[in-house]
Amino acid sequence: MVRTRQLTPGTPRDDAQVDSLRRGLEVLRLFDLRHRKLSLTDIARKLDLSRPTTEKLVQTLLSHHFLQATGNDSYEPHAACLALGRAARKSLAAGQAARPLMRELSQRFGVHVTLSTRDRLHMLVVEHCVPAGRVQLGLTSGARFPMATSASGRAYLWGRPEAQRQELLGLIAAEMPSGASRQLADVQAAFRELEATGWCHVAAPVATQTASIATLVKTGSEFALAAMAVGADVTEATLRNQVAPALLAMAQRIALAAEEDA
Repeated sequence: MVRTRQLTPGTPRDDAQVDSLRRGLEVLRLFDLRHRKLSLTDIARKLDLSRPTTEKLVQTLLSHHFLQATGNDSYEPHAACLALGRAARKSLAAGQAARPLMRELSQRFGVHVTLSTRDRLHMLVVEHCVPAGRVQLGLTSGARFPMATSASGRAYLWGRPEAQRQELLGLIAAEMPSGASRQLADVQAAFRELEATGWCHVAAPVATQTASIATLVKTGSEFALAAMAVGADVTEATLRNQVAPALLAMAQRIALAAEEDA
């Protein structure tokens, strides 16, 4: 049986799922911006599958254009994935509403602005705006970053109902046994900051010389907004005192616009 982790509280029980479909979806989930090509051996090892089973899954995905062969026994996502991703992105009212407002904030303050949502124990980038003349940082649509160490992830966790939040924190602790207590203490500190201000601050979430603030689009939302300063051009004081209020105001505008478009 394919080895999967229960990373989504409230996931339908196993007997309500089609096992072969679940396995195929797990194969597709292995590909991301960091893992654009994978071999049969890679896929079989990551999912704890036999090579014959892996070959059958890959051949099925090949025949339906979700994967394509790249030579040397390797595979990469194909056109059907692109069509599905584009359709999903266009269906997100929050993303449609956020895009122009994110560009405006990004250019106004010279910060990176990201809209993300949860994917298991990571945050998945839905939209990302880069200020003119700045580096990309790899945070394009479809990129993922850890929930527990990011400002966006901590804002998302804070906005969950208590039972779901505790379950997610337990899964995070189980995934990172070494240093988990320090990490969870930092998460709790972010919760206190969110309670007091509506946003949280994290230093160096992506690389040195970076700092982020994040908030929810609205209470209970599945989407978090973050603004990231890179380098010394935007100081922490500017981030906290000027960018943070603008980010909160933008979140309110996005929530209202998304509700009108829904």
